Amino acid sequence: MAISLKESIQVGLSDFWSRKIRSLVTVLGIVLGTMSVIVVLAMVNGINQQTLSWMMERGGLAKITVHRNWEYDGDGNERDYFTLKELFHIRELLPEAQFFNPETNDWGRITYKDKFYRNRVQGVVPDYQYIEEWTADRGRFISEFDIDQNNDVIVIGSTIKNELFANNDPIGEFVTFNNRRLKVIGVMKHRYLKNNFNVGNDNSLDYLNRRSFVPISTMVNKITGKDVINSLTLKAKSPEAAPDLADKLENILLNIRHGENIFNIESAQEEAQEIERNAQTFRMVFFLISIISLLVAGIVIINIMLATIQERTREIGIRLAVGARRFDLFIQFLVQTILVTFIGGVIGVATGFSILNIVSRYLEFQLIAYPGMVIAAIAVSVGVGFLSGIIPAIKAANLNPVTALRYE
Repeated sequence: MAISLKESIQVGLSDFWSRKIRSLVTVLGIVLGTMSVIVVLAMVNGINQQTLSWMMERGGLAKITVHRNWEYDGDGNERDYFTLKELFHIRELLPEAQFFNPETNDWGRITYKDKFYRNRVQGVVPDYQYIEEWTADRGRFISEFDIDQNNDVIVIGSTIKNELFANNDPIGEFVTFNNRRLKVIGVMKHRYLKNNFNVGNDNSLDYLNRRSFVPISTMVNKITGKDVINSLTLKAKSPEAAPDLADKLENILLNIRHGENIFNIESAQEEAQEIERNAQTFRMVFFLISIISLLVAGIVIINIMLATIQERTREIGIRLAVGARRFDLFIQFLVQTILVTFIGGVIGVATGFSILNIVSRYLEFQLIAYPGMVIAAIAVSVGVGFLSGIIPAIKAANLNPVTALRYE
C-alpha cells in the first residue's frame, strides 16, 4: 500500500498539531537559529552599506588618494613630500585624470573679532570641490585666479561659520589665520551622513564641516612659507578606469623617486571591492555559526523524532502488516521532519524580520535585509530537517512488523 506525498504531509501536520508542546520544543531551536541568520546577515549588510555610502559621499569610487607611506624606512635621500612644480609636472603626465588636487595644510586659530576656532586649514586647488562633490552653499570656492595671484581668501565650513559668525553673513568679512588676514569668499554646504555605528558624533561627515580652504599657492608662499605638499587626490573619469589610473600614477611616482616606495596610493574602487570581499567573508562566518546552531537544534529534533517513532511503533507495525512499503514509511517520517523544520524556518524568518526595527533602534544602527536572505534561511532550515530526519526515518522503515505489533 503506497503512501502519497500529500498523505505524508497531512499525517505530518496532524501529528504536529496533536502534540503541540513537543512540536513547540522541536520547532523552537529552528526558529531561533533561522531568526539569528536573518538578524546577523542584516547587520553585516548594514555595516557594508554604511561604509559604501560614506565613500560615495566622499567623492565616489573613481577617487584616488596619494599620501606618505609611513612604513617607508629608506635612507632619507628621497623626499617624502611633493613640490608644486613637481605636482604640475605629474598632472601633465596624467591626461586621463579628470580632476587633480594637490593638498597641504596647517593648524592654527581662525580668529574673527573676539572669537576664534582652532582647526586645520587646507591649501587646495579648484578641482577639490569636484573630487569631493562638495560645493559652496553661499559665495564661491577657490578659483584659478586665486591660485595665480596668491590671493588672501578663505572658504570656511558650516561649523566654523556658526561658531564665528552665528546668523550673520560672513561673505566679505576678514578673519585671521596664523597672522595672515584672509577674506571670507564662501561657506561650504553643510555635510551630513547619519552615523549608524553609534560612535561619537551622529554625523559621520561632521569633520568636513570644521574644515576651511585657501588657495594652495597662498598656503605655500604666504602662510607656511614651505613648498611642501603632503598629499594628492585624483579622480578618474569612471570607477572602472580608476585602477588603471592608480597603476600608472604608481609607476610615475616610483620613477621620480628612483624606485623608492615612498607614497601609498589608495583607489576607492579597489577599497570598495575589498570591503565587499570582507563583507562576504563575514557573511560566510556568521552564516556558518548560524548553521551550527541549527545543527544543534537538529540533534534535538532527532531525539524527539526517535521518541515519536517509539511511541508509534505499534502503528508502524500495523501499516507494514497491511502492505505499506518500507520506502513509504521512510518518506513519511522524513517528510514529517522536514515539515517541522520548514514551519520553524518560516516562523524564524517572520520573527527575524519583525524584530529588525527593534534591534536597529536598540543598537542605533541600520539593519538591511534582502529577499535572498529568506531563501537562504529557509533552505538551511529545510536542509537541517533533511539531515535530522534520515536516522529516524531509517529506523521507522527498518522496524520488524511482528516485533512492532507486539510492542506495548
